Amino acid sequence: MRIVIVGIGGRTGTMFAFELQKVAEVLGIGRTREVKMIQEKRLYVRKDGKPFLFEGKVIQESEFSKDFLPEMIFFAIKNPVGPAIRYYYQKIKDEKKLPDLILSQNGIVAIREAEKALRDVLGRRIEEVRITRVSLFNPVDIQESNGKFYVDYFSPVRIAFSIEDDSKEKGDIKEVFGRAGIEAEEIPWKKVESMEFSKLFMNLIGMASASKGLSIEKGLEDKETFKEEIMALREYIKVVRRKKGGFLNFRHYPIKLFAFLTDFLPIAILSLFREKLARVITKEREGKLKGNLDEIDYYNGEIIKLGKELGIDTPFNQKIYQKMKERLLYQPPSSVKISQ
Repeated sequence: MRIVIVGIGGRTGTMFAFELQKVAEVLGIGRTREVKMIQEKRLYVRKDGKPFLFEGKVIQESEFSKDFLPEMIFFAIKNPVGPAIRYYYQKIKDEKKLPDLILSQNGIVAIREAEKALRDVLGRRIEEVRITRVSLFNPVDIQESNGKFYVDYFSPVRIAFSIEDDSKEKGDIKEVFGRAGIEAEEIPWKKVESMEFSKLFMNLIGMASASKGLSIEKGLEDKETFKEEIMALREYIKVVRRKKGGFLNFRHYPIKLFAFLTDFLPIAILSLFREKLARVITKEREGKLKGNLDEIDYYNGEIIKLGKELGIDTPFNQKIYQKMKERLLYQPPSSVKISQ
């Protein structure tokens, strides 16, 4: 199987390319800076603490053409994803067989943006493209040391995924995930929205702490910050319910249960367990700091937007959003630090 991964050189794109190229023909596409870094042998994958030089076929965005027509295009880039989808599918829209689409973006709008972009470019042929939505659970870092970059994560790679129409006779991404050793939990497409709601719930944990420059552990140990974390989650739960959505319990992550306890138990009771909860979450995230802070518009910002549409006040999410925007305004996203 041939797979194009858009976003090579970034954390998620590099990780998936490293894992999938063991069982598929992978073409990585990145910006000039990232491609040059790979060509100069300065990009490493540090998996389970052991470094591996990242090697593989990579090209720049402008070099993509129908000459390498894959079965799947995997978009491992940050939001918004719509413009990138338009760009790549515009180049191959007249081909007899169109590649399927894989999305791994954070937030809950990637599918809608993808469908709109595909419809704009393909029209009725949108029905020929099957969408697979991926939610990644592993925390992934990228660090620089002496001019070299290390994409750092632990195995196994754990994901939940949902396929739009499993009846279409196309390349089976489920088999690819399995052969690559990726621990993949399949969610029926009718529950894909709940999968997205559940993953966003996980992403929101720690945002109040990060908005103050605190690690998740330090933030949850602080009573006032812990309260902000819980209240922001409760606002989100209320929004999801108003949209008639729900949460899921994944194999290793009982989000539905945690959301219920967050909403049901008094904060005074929850606060008794805040230090233990901080340790559990820190361990689950393998001690890595909160990432993707520059995607605040797709985290707390999306909750604020939905709250306005549904007539629900979201003051705690607005407070977190504003604080984070201020931090990003005065410091570029790559330099925003969280204290230990």
